[in-house]
Amino acid sequence: MKAQEIFLAILTDLVRSIQAAALYPETHQRVQEPLARLHRTVRNEAKRLGGSLSLGFFGDRIVVDQFPFHASTLGVGRLARRMASRGIEKVAIGEAVTFPEMKRFVYSLAGVEENDGSPRPWKQISFGRIGGEAPAASPASGAGETLPAPQVLAGAADVLKDVLHSIAVKGSLGNVEEGREIVAAVMKGLREEEFLIDRMIRLQERDDYTVAHSLNVCVMVVAQAAVLDLPEAAIRDIGLAALLHDIGKELVPAEILNKPGKLDSGEFAKISLHPVLGAAHLRKISLGTDLPVIVCFEHHIRYDRSGYPTSRFRDVPHPASLMTQIADVYDALRTNRPHRASLDRETALGMLREGRGTEFEPVFLDRFLRMVS
Repeated sequence: MKAQEIFLAILTDLVRSIQAAALYPETHQRVQEPLARLHRTVRNEAKRLGGSLSLGFFGDRIVVDQFPFHASTLGVGRLARRMASRGIEKVAIGEAVTFPEMKRFVYSLAGVEENDGSPRPWKQISFGRIGGEAPAASPASGAGETLPAPQVLAGAADVLKDVLHSIAVKGSLGNVEEGREIVAAVMKGLREEEFLIDRMIRLQERDDYTVAHSLNVCVMVVAQAAVLDLPEAAIRDIGLAALLHDIGKELVPAEILNKPGKLDSGEFAKISLHPVLGAAHLRKISLGTDLPVIVCFEHHIRYDRSGYPTSRFRDVPHPASLMTQIADVYDALRTNRPHRASLDRETALGMLREGRGTEFEPVFLDRFLRMVS
């Protein structure tokens, strides 16, 4: 394998290790496998290069040894931005780096403390600025972050991006299981951490609206379902349905989804097909429950049966669809969209109240308003 291919594999495993460390327990194979591979490859390359492997971070580029990788390379842009937010412009890793030290470095970048939490010196890993500024005791968190992400959900958006794409394009059942892991992390976060739902809405990066939106809606729907005294298995199914509610948008042309300004009638007609497209696609996959298909199809059908797609049945949508619809609208109002800026909390809540009994089911809406207030 050529050196450039090996260096790309190192960057890929570094990105995967950071994502997995933020989302899964440290004993999970999705943490252990890329981390072990990263440690082994880095040691081999550092030895080949004379004792140390160097990485430089320059805007949207990462240079490993003398080979540059740009933001267009999978994961490189996110990793470069993560390093920039921590003030890291260079990293040097020695050939004698141990697995625990490599793991500690990855966990520091992921913003997750290891179980013992004890401070230890860096022996084989050094990091800092190109100008020679002394490195910090550990990779610092991003400067100026006023709304830190709950640790249990940090990195979930990166994983979810791959999940949505793989399910939509490949119909991969394995990625459905990763979706279930995200729902489990959401449930754990809601049980263990005290935070406002609005804090979650600021969690994700803004460069992929569908991914951030899907995770936000999942969080809010799981929070609604958690107060209904449902079995945990039922809450997980509801959370998975909320997570996949917009999967049909993966099948809509990106230029329509990201178009600034108002959609014309033809464009709106195409984007309005996403519930039908998504439901038809999910029906082909063995999900262990029909709920994602139902919620995907119904999440734009209002309580009074207006909305889209038009259904020949007059039954009220499924409760999971009604909860998803409320969260869907609220998150859309509270986040920046290509055609308009985000609305403040009170304006968004006022618009929800105006739809009580027509657009939104009254009991679910009242409960949601109490939850976010």
